[in-house]
Amino acid sequence: MDFAGIVLFAIALYVRPQEFIGFLSALRPAQLSLAMAGLGLFIRESGISPKQIIRTPMDWMITAYFVYILVWTPGSFGELWGQIYPFVGFYFLVVLALTNFRRIYQYLAWWCGCVMFIAVMALLSMIGLDPLDSATTTAGSQGRLTLNTSLFSNPNGLGHSVMVAVPLLFFFMFWKRPIFVKEVGLPLIFLPMLCTYFTQSKGAAVSGIGAIIATLAFGRPKWVQFVLLPILLVIGSAALPLLPRFSDTPLGSGQGRNDEAVLGRIQAFEFGKWAFENMPYGVGYGNFYAAYVRKAGDLQARASHSSFNQVQAEFGFWGLLIFSGILYTCFHSLTRARTADDNEERVRRMLFCMLLSYVISSWMIDFGFRASLFVMVAMISAFHRILMDRTAGYNPTTQEQAEWGGILGVAESKLGQAGAGSDGVPAMTAQDYVLQRKMVRGAPTRPRQMLSAQVGVVAQRDQPRQATGYVAAVKDDSGALAGAVGSASFMPWPRFRWYDAVGIYLSLRLVLYIRDYAISL
Repeated sequence: MDFAGIVLFAIALYVRPQEFIGFLSALRPAQLSLAMAGLGLFIRESGISPKQIIRTPMDWMITAYFVYILVWTPGSFGELWGQIYPFVGFYFLVVLALTNFRRIYQYLAWWCGCVMFIAVMALLSMIGLDPLDSATTTAGSQGRLTLNTSLFSNPNGLGHSVMVAVPLLFFFMFWKRPIFVKEVGLPLIFLPMLCTYFTQSKGAAVSGIGAIIATLAFGRPKWVQFVLLPILLVIGSAALPLLPRFSDTPLGSGQGRNDEAVLGRIQAFEFGKWAFENMPYGVGYGNFYAAYVRKAGDLQARASHSSFNQVQAEFGFWGLLIFSGILYTCFHSLTRARTADDNEERVRRMLFCMLLSYVISSWMIDFGFRASLFVMVAMISAFHRILMDRTAGYNPTTQEQAEWGGILGVAESKLGQAGAGSDGVPAMTAQDYVLQRKMVRGAPTRPRQMLSAQVGVVAQRDQPRQATGYVAAVKDDSGALAGAVGSASFMPWPRFRWYDAVGIYLSLRLVLYIRDYAISL
């Protein structure tokens, strides 16, 4: 029930059926789904205890963020609480509901499905299938594609939100998948790219290219990254001028202030810097535009155009420090984590690409206080908790891994049915086909007793290895791990260390350096 509640919340957040199905708006589906998740937490067999609420570095940073906003930023406590309590619920309900890798994986699949629904609906509006009348908002945006809902009526918001589906689809349907799954995934992965292209959003294009580069490079050996990253950066930079609106003001051309859109962002950054330097606790939650009007007047005032700019102006030095710390802890957790098999590594890579895409987008759009931020951090915190809680006797072969790592949450064994062949031998299922291909090339995979009987002798390189990080899953059911593995082997960074204070401060300095560089364009 708790998991069903957070899935319904993701649908209410992204698909937003309450905006085009009249009676749903009266039911308040977002609040109803979170109430359902909360009830599910209390009635589930394991229950919930206060000790479970704050456990990871991400939990501590998010809690500090909420407390700082409520206590130190301008505004009354009651008014601020009324505005941010949904985000508190978003975060802690999601992190407590995602109790295992299966749930995180399936939640990512639902999230990806919601994003794909948005992309498809926006693209269909271009060919006349437009139940939301998105053509009107698209025309009002000078032909830049939009979706006529409150969250995606802005082409930049649509582009940045949709592009994150590209790395998710890659890991769901391409990374270590059989060829027939890739054939289905190939046209699907072009849909969010096409949607972003028609939004003509420069920021979304840059964010998407960054996410694609991370998708292709993250998790590979260091020497491969050293060779691959420069090549991908050159290809990505060469592709940018081919995209809409980039030819008008090329990046690095020094003509930024000649472009009205770029100039507006620079002015917004300048106001954010002024507020950051002159108001220690910021102008208050949600007050960026109102404070800008008071300082510069209606004609010059603009939106923040950046999560970092929004946070520095509304919450001041300490707010930006905590916000930088949230992102630092997420990156630190994912880069230090060591997974036990392909399925867990798939989850880690998807979370990393989502995080990197969010950080890049945050320099170009104000997602500083969106539910998507807190849900993403909650997924990373849940991932961190699972690896922290592993006991010394953890063995991947005994954790029923084979049934949750399928395509978009559907087990591979259910994608094909094992009928009898002409010789009486059961036909291979989709999962058997995957396993056979991997065993031939010696890649890591999951145990399958029937396949061992079909293939015969297991290659030497496919023998079990001790799970001291991202390792191949064991392939023969009789094999046990060579030694006991403690939780520290999977999460070497369970809690804050002294050097993390330095890391968070350096993260803040990096943000300020990028901000000043953006202003100087």
